This record gives sequence, structure tokens and C-alpha cells, in this order.
Amino acid sequence: MVAITELPPLATPAQVEAYTKGKLKAEDLRVQDALAAVSRSIRRRAGWHIFPVVTAHTLVLDGPGGTVLSLPTLKLVTLTALTEAGTVIDPVAGVDVSRETGLVKKTDGSSWTTRYGQIVVTMDHGEEEVPDLAMLCLKLAARGLASPMGATREQAGALSVNWSMTTQGVAGGITPTPDERSLMDSYVLTGWR
Repeated sequence: MVAITELPPLATPAQVEAYTKGKLKAEDLRVQDALAAVSRSIRRRAGWHIFPVVTAHTLVLDGPGGTVLSLPTLKLVTLTALTEAGTVIDPVAGVDVSRETGLVKKTDGSSWTTRYGQIVVTMDHGEEEVPDLAMLCLKLAARGLASPMGATREQAGALSVNWSMTTQGVAGGITPTPDERSLMDSYVLTGWR
């Protein structure tokens, strides 16, 4: 369990070294920077931290005004506290919760407030592991470091190297391909994009 301010990258430098068969070393500071950048990019696109499980995460939310409150998570472990406009709501008996979508409804069917900043939730949420995103993070970081200056081709005499291109004429970089964006989108909050 980790605090939201201490989020690790989605993959580790040791995994990058293994993934690149030693071509990129775990202790290379560029590897750490690339993993941090890719992880931030994936999390920003998703609208939530995704991994790991964060405990006692307290958020102040705007009231949605309808019967459904959408928490910024797709993996709710525990809803531990909930208040609306200063009134405590029992997080077990007072609401129905979807742990896979982060949606919350009051058991009495009433609507949530429309006032800004009047809902306070404390929750444990996040995935324990995300092997698909870890692999994506490795791919993007390694690709970005393979051609840090954006070269598409290198030649010395008869030896020629062509770098993988993410879009026409652009090599390397951490910009995901359409298939990679599709994987990322499976972690995007409903209504976020």
C-alpha cells in the first residue's frame, strides 16, 4: 500500500534492463526519467493513478446533482468514509457501490448535492498489478530511449540501422501507437475523455 504522492512508475528500471536484454541499464538515470514520463502520460490519459493500491485516499468532489456519484477510480477496494455537505453517510449501509466502475448510489434513492466541493470521500483503490500496462510502459520507455534524438535511420559504411517509427517519419519517442492507445483506453475513467 502506498500514498498517492509516492506513486511508483508502472514498470521498474530492472524490468527495462531485462526487457532490453541489458542494452539499457537499470542504474541509467535516463531509464528512470523515461519510466516516470511514460507512467505520468498513461495516468494522465486514464484520469486516475491505476496502480498500485492507495490507502486512505481522501478526495473532495463536486456534487453531481443526480443519483449517481462517480469516484475517480476503476478499482475501488474499500470506501471507508463519505460525507455530503457535512452530513456523514454510512459507507456500507448508506450506499450501493460498484467496485469495478467507482459508481456510488445512495440506498434511499435520493440525489447527490449539486454544490461544488461538498462531497468528501476516503477510499482505498487501485490495481495490485497491471502486467499489460507494465509491458506497455517498458515498450514506450525503451522505444523513446532507443532513438532519443528522433533519428529514423543510421548508416556507417555498409552497416545500416532503421529505427522503428511511431508515425510517418518519426522514430522512437513515447507517443503510443493506435493499438497502444487502445490498451491505455481500457483504463480510462468513464466520461474522462
